[in-house]
Amino acid sequence: MKKAEPRIEGIADLFKVLSKPDALKIFFLTKDGIMNSTHTIEETAISQKRYYARLKELVDISLVKKRDGVYGQTALGRIICELFLPAMEKTYDARDELELLVGLEGIELDNGVRKRIIDELNIPSFAESSKVRIIDNYESMVVDVIDLCDEAEESILMASNYFDVRVMEASFRAVDRGVINRIIMGKRSLSSKLQNLKMILSVTFAKAIINFASNKVNLKEFVRVIDLPYSFCVVDGHHSIIEFSNILNESFIVALSLHDRNAGEKFTKLYETLWKAGDFHMAIKVVDSIGTNLNGEAPQQDSEL
Repeated sequence: MKKAEPRIEGIADLFKVLSKPDALKIFFLTKDGIMNSTHTIEETAISQKRYYARLKELVDISLVKKRDGVYGQTALGRIICELFLPAMEKTYDARDELELLVGLEGIELDNGVRKRIIDELNIPSFAESSKVRIIDNYESMVVDVIDLCDEAEESILMASNYFDVRVMEASFRAVDRGVINRIIMGKRSLSSKLQNLKMILSVTFAKAIINFASNKVNLKEFVRVIDLPYSFCVVDGHHSIIEFSNILNESFIVALSLHDRNAGEKFTKLYETLWKAGDFHMAIKVVDSIGTNLNGEAPQQDSEL
């Protein structure tokens, strides 16, 4: 039997855990934070053994994380709790009405008539959910980010735990068009990336970043380094992509594409907070390392990437 793709296994694990009523009950309580497990066990009437087993499952699938002694939802957990579970509940409650709507698909109806039927059936509107698209693999996310960079008209705010050459080159193209561009690099993955910089950078890219840093902008206004909770970008203030990874091995789980100005404003505010707290001097070391590689032993050729 062919082995399932990791992303399928990851999504299956999410449904497996959240299908357990006790786990779901605990998960909802972590929205406000669980500071006292003894109190929570009494409140939920869940046995101590089952409580800790379900809590561990929630932690293992990256929905819950313990910070400063408090069990709270991760970024992925908040998205699941505040967006997807309510949408699933609405869909389930409207299942009979949705079946009727599906039956109308092959029937030619005036749009006004169709809307009146939908209104009469009281089918919930998922206008907010329609602004969200799930990206289920890393390569698709990279393609979407590159497309956003190439279409950007005003600004690109990038905060990433990855050093993807293709995305960086798209960022440089945007700068050439006059688009405001800033990058926050994740500190936790930077050291290993620097050790292997010769292998992951093409000659073309290395020359581009050195030229960019030397002539295009004041590097202090372009890049920062800081510990990132997750990778995300905001383009033109209203289109955001957020990537969630496994907290144990940093493998890709899922990404969300949001086309919403309100969400964009919130992520922009988060970005500005991270930017102000970021380290500029470490970013300089990154560029210096690239320059050393370029002037010394040549990086791998483009065809080897």
